[in-house]
Amino acid sequence: MTYGNRFAHKFSQWRQNWLSIWFIPTIFILLFSFAPPNIAAETEVSSNSDGSAVILLYHRFGEDKLPSTSIRLDQFDAQLDYLAQNHFHVWSLSQLITALKNHSPIPDKTVVLTVDDAWESVYINAYPRLKARGWPLTVFVNTNPVDKGYKSNMTWAQMREMQQHGVEFANHSQTHDFLIQTDQESLDAWRQRVENDITGAQQRLQEELGSDTNKMKLFSYPYGEFSKPLAQLVNKMGYTAVVQNSGAVGYDSDMRALMRFPMSETYGDLESFILKINTQVLPVTHYEPFDPEVKQNPPKLTLHFATPQKGIQCFNHKGERLELHWETPLTLVIEDKMKLSPPRDRYACTQQTSNGRWRWFSHSWIIKDER
Repeated sequence: MTYGNRFAHKFSQWRQNWLSIWFIPTIFILLFSFAPPNIAAETEVSSNSDGSAVILLYHRFGEDKLPSTSIRLDQFDAQLDYLAQNHFHVWSLSQLITALKNHSPIPDKTVVLTVDDAWESVYINAYPRLKARGWPLTVFVNTNPVDKGYKSNMTWAQMREMQQHGVEFANHSQTHDFLIQTDQESLDAWRQRVENDITGAQQRLQEELGSDTNKMKLFSYPYGEFSKPLAQLVNKMGYTAVVQNSGAVGYDSDMRALMRFPMSETYGDLESFILKINTQVLPVTHYEPFDPEVKQNPPKLTLHFATPQKGIQCFNHKGERLELHWETPLTLVIEDKMKLSPPRDRYACTQQTSNGRWRWFSHSWIIKDER
């Protein structure tokens, strides 16, 4: 079976799981047809004026029955070996956020490892590997399952141990519920629900792990889902938030929705990993709309740049090319030819740099069923 046929088969299986579209980027298939064959051996870039860095997102480790959210241990070991052998700088998320906010120097090839949900396999399989290398890790905890003593999750005692060896813990809400306002909620009721969910988790983290825990107020949206009102509320509460959109980050990235590359068994092979961690931020100063909820289908995405750009190509999640229109030398409008199908889709844009690496930006869409 050819690579393309294998991908088509996997994609067919993946579409049956609505959550996977949020976790698994597919655009790398197209990039491989353009990428130089020696991308793994790229020479290190001496400067990093845009603050480019890559944040990776994991969930489970070695839980092979859950390939859409777990990574095999041999895959994870190969990834860690590549980072070490190619002299990547492994930072904690709080260190990166501090540098981004202050526009402090960020070395080329800086990568951050993050985990959502605090499953037990993080403690059993990921933590020992990172501890042995002296590398940091940032874990976003939804606190209710931990408080209830679910065997599938880590314990507070295990987290306290991990804190002593470079692991930081951050806020993933108490309940891990969808936090976007529902049609049945009033605005006041929704705000109260979100504030209680996030504040409650922060309180539990600091009660169990110390008052300095998550002082930077880092937050990961449950399921990666957010809306503009939710992002504004989270920002008003003082949090910097991360999502599950694939792409690199930099000084101009929106602190309400920092991109992360999801990692899982299904698409966790070393070739795609190498491509993603060598990406750089697409130099977008801001974009419209920020809100993922589609108001007009197909939606238009407008990217604004500080300087004229060339060679940008954009795709939907199927890998189909999107229509591009430069309204001005600094303003690019992107649109699909066909209506997007519910519940989710994404636009992803890439640009090859003069040194053969790729810049990457993506924007997720939430599409309501019109039936």
